[in-house]
Amino acid sequence: MMPQPQQLGRLLGPGLLRFLLAALVVVSHLTSLNVGRPAVLLFFMLSGFWVARLLARWETGTITFLASRALRIWPLYALVTVVAWALLARTGAPHPADPWSALMLLGLAARPGDVLGVSWSLDLELQFYFALPLIALALARAGVAITLAGAALAFAVGAWLFDQGWLTFLFHLPVFLAGVLVQHFAWRPSGRLAAASVVLAGLGAGLILLVPAWNGLLLKASFADSLAENLGHILWVLLLVPFIAWNVHQPSDRRDRWLGDMSYTLYLVHLPVVKLLAQFVPAMDLAAKLLALALIALVSLAVFFGLDRPLEARRARLWRRHPA
Repeated sequence: MMPQPQQLGRLLGPGLLRFLLAALVVVSHLTSLNVGRPAVLLFFMLSGFWVARLLARWETGTITFLASRALRIWPLYALVTVVAWALLARTGAPHPADPWSALMLLGLAARPGDVLGVSWSLDLELQFYFALPLIALALARAGVAITLAGAALAFAVGAWLFDQGWLTFLFHLPVFLAGVLVQHFAWRPSGRLAAASVVLAGLGAGLILLVPAWNGLLLKASFADSLAENLGHILWVLLLVPFIAWNVHQPSDRRDRWLGDMSYTLYLVHLPVVKLLAQFVPAMDLAAKLLALALIALVSLAVFFGLDRPLEARRARLWRRHPA
């Protein structure tokens, strides 16, 4: 018997979805499946919703809002980056010459020096945080139509920059903005519409696998990281807007929120763990990959409870009325 949308909502909370998306990134790095990029795009969409909602409720000014968001991302990122770089250098694993470019996170997506292998997305996230107050102001003062027109122009610029080798958040503005608009309109789609969007995205995945020229969207062997392929990922992910809009309004208890927060830790540590393990095993066969998963889980839990929770407690004390 298929679960009803209400039952599924109790099972698939917003935090669990974020954790599953981080897990998909891990799977992507351990297999030939190219599912990490779409998972990151869905993270961007969720960020558009949650951070826009936080800004709408923020009462102490834009500067403190931006400072709070930067403190959510950068301190844990910086600690994990420094430790990962030191361990990679110690074991002889591939690593940048120094960690300084990575520590200066802003703009890292368009230059070398990524220690963790996923920092490009955190750079785009940070860029979005700085742009969000302007987006919110445009929606409030100019209206949706003019904001969308400006966003379309910005996206065109972002696509051109991507084609020139410069990755900015502008290229992923459609997915960020989709989340912002879900919050702006307080959209609560039905469970049936959410399920229909998942089915549609699933049919899209099937079509991708059937058309050889599109296989790069799901299979690494065929992926060239071209402008067309990245646009394909964006269009595919946008099919899931109703599902995301439904999920963010589902119940979330303490355990679900912890899973959501742990997704960030998992995202940061998993690839350095894989690179370090590769220095000590002859081949990344199935047994090695299972060992990698176990080590990733252990390191993620240690970093989450040992570093992330204390840092978050300190940040919450700075803005006790506005924890995020």
